[in-house]
Amino acid sequence: MKYWSTITLVLALCRCASPQPAERFVLGAEGISWESGGNGRREPTVLVKPRARGVIEDTTNAPGDAIDFAHRLGWISPLFFEPDENIAARVLVGEGFIFLKGAFYGVGIDEQLRGTVNGDHRVAFERRPNAFGVAPKMRDVWVLLDFAVPIGIHRVRFYPRNTVVETPQYPFQEDYLRAYELWVNPTTTAIDTPDLLVKRNTANEKPVVDIVLAPQYVRQVKVRSLATVPYEFDEIEVYGTGYMAQGVYLSDIIDLGDRATIGPLRWVENAVGDPLFSKLDVRLRTGIDDTPLHYRIWVRDSKGAVTDFREIYPTAYYVQPRSDRVALGAEDKDNWSPWFNVENGDLLAAPVPRRYVQLRLEFAGDLFATREVDRLEFAYLVPPIADGLRAEVYPRLAEVEKPATFRYAVLLEANGRVRGYDRLEVDTNVAVTAIRALKVDGVPVDFAVESIRADGFALRFPLIDRDGAVLAFAFDLPIFRFGTTFSGRAYNSAAPSVPQRLDPGNAVDFGPGDIDGVSGLFVAIPKKQLGKLVGEIAVSHRVFTPNGDGVNDVFELFFNLLQLVRPVPVVLEMYDLGGRRVGVVFAEERGIGPAEVRWDGRVDDGRSVLPGTYVWVLRVEADAFEEVHMGVVGVAY
Repeated sequence: MKYWSTITLVLALCRCASPQPAERFVLGAEGISWESGGNGRREPTVLVKPRARGVIEDTTNAPGDAIDFAHRLGWISPLFFEPDENIAARVLVGEGFIFLKGAFYGVGIDEQLRGTVNGDHRVAFERRPNAFGVAPKMRDVWVLLDFAVPIGIHRVRFYPRNTVVETPQYPFQEDYLRAYELWVNPTTTAIDTPDLLVKRNTANEKPVVDIVLAPQYVRQVKVRSLATVPYEFDEIEVYGTGYMAQGVYLSDIIDLGDRATIGPLRWVENAVGDPLFSKLDVRLRTGIDDTPLHYRIWVRDSKGAVTDFREIYPTAYYVQPRSDRVALGAEDKDNWSPWFNVENGDLLAAPVPRRYVQLRLEFAGDLFATREVDRLEFAYLVPPIADGLRAEVYPRLAEVEKPATFRYAVLLEANGRVRGYDRLEVDTNVAVTAIRALKVDGVPVDFAVESIRADGFALRFPLIDRDGAVLAFAFDLPIFRFGTTFSGRAYNSAAPSVPQRLDPGNAVDFGPGDIDGVSGLFVAIPKKQLGKLVGEIAVSHRVFTPNGDGVNDVFELFFNLLQLVRPVPVVLEMYDLGGRRVGVVFAEERGIGPAEVRWDGRVDDGRSVLPGTYVWVLRVEADAFEEVHMGVVGVAY
């Protein structure tokens, strides 16, 4: 089912006149309500496969009814159960079910089983002789409630009619279960996992059986009869507790109005309980039409035999006879991307520009530890910066630590009106030493180096918005890691919050040696240089004199850190010639690139060392191994 809010919706997709051309989509908080799914072009279609009932198509933003819209106003989280909430009826929706084991499925049994969990006190599951005096099997009959997913429970209760609820027309209060076992199965699959016995009672004298359990996740609840006399279940009640272990929220298919550049996705997230026991994965996919599924009907010949299938629009699909419909389930991989994971505040990996977007939030946690989300938003540009921004770097092989010049090119592709870009950010492994020779279509243009950082640089130049336009320039820097990728983003300065990612590919012909098939933004190093963490090491002096006269007072060690993808521990220690450690000179985490360590001749307690020869030991600790380098230095006064 679809969840609709009675609260007036704030239209976050409005295109109001404003100096800022970027538009915003806001889901939750002051934006479009979570319950509405985003007020999109189309509600998400979910395919459910319950036991022995084929495939059921549902349109819902909360598959399995596992998302809570009310526990904390304005936030969503996995569904939360209050301790007095009977959740047994959940086995009748989605992939849950209630079934019988150990006895014949006679006429009306399914209706009786549903009657034990749906709150209807007129219908019960009965085990008593029929009108002809034929008695059904009594002992070793199981009633199983399968919730399809783990669900927190703390109490199970069952009873005959005319006990908890007065139903004098069904005076069967004495037909309660005289002997029973209660079992649960906690697994997510309920396959090859032992059931757990909760309670066994072979001499029950209570019409209303009420069993309290320690709060726990279960998938299946099983009541087994050990009685040989007639009995019935008016209701089997299961009382929930805590948060569901998992929950998925699906947005509608969001229509941005036209192909759009989509900026970083951001959301407000809160951890309930210990954050180590919960997580939230946010995913996104983009499309060029308004449905990610194939809607097809069978094509038949004059004799009615199937010869092919034909794609039709969703609304037309549902008016066809069921026998003419091809079962749903095939994803439209031609017009829709796969789901891509998104990090909070990061640029999307999904292809853009695209007109349609769908969001997926996947919650996982524990009974009393989960995540909740207040709002989710992104800015977007219509029309886009470009329909494509293809970029490549050359050369694609460089020696580690050696100065190198790289040429960089970006090709703009436009299939209609685009905004263009006038700013570029490029990621590097260390700071560049020079940027020069910027041209557009081979013509030099004025440009400004906006910033140079340790991990990249930014350029500004006149707007480029023509299909086929090529921006090219050169920059200098050494590389320090195998697989350096000079990724980048283009910006339109009128909307600085919405960059468009550069896609690696063939942008221009750089001349001999530039092979189109390997064009991209990746730079490799020769195989002989793989595996090293520390490059060339240089020292300022073999002997130094730390006497405070300002001349040759400090020993300096220079080196390059290679191959690192994140900072790692770097330690420089000093030892005397007897192998005793004198002190730790340096112990910090450092990232890739040049490093410098200084020693003034003092040890850990601040005292100056005695004159003599000392051994320095440099250690770099990566995840898989430690690399060690040693040398000697003399101290004289």
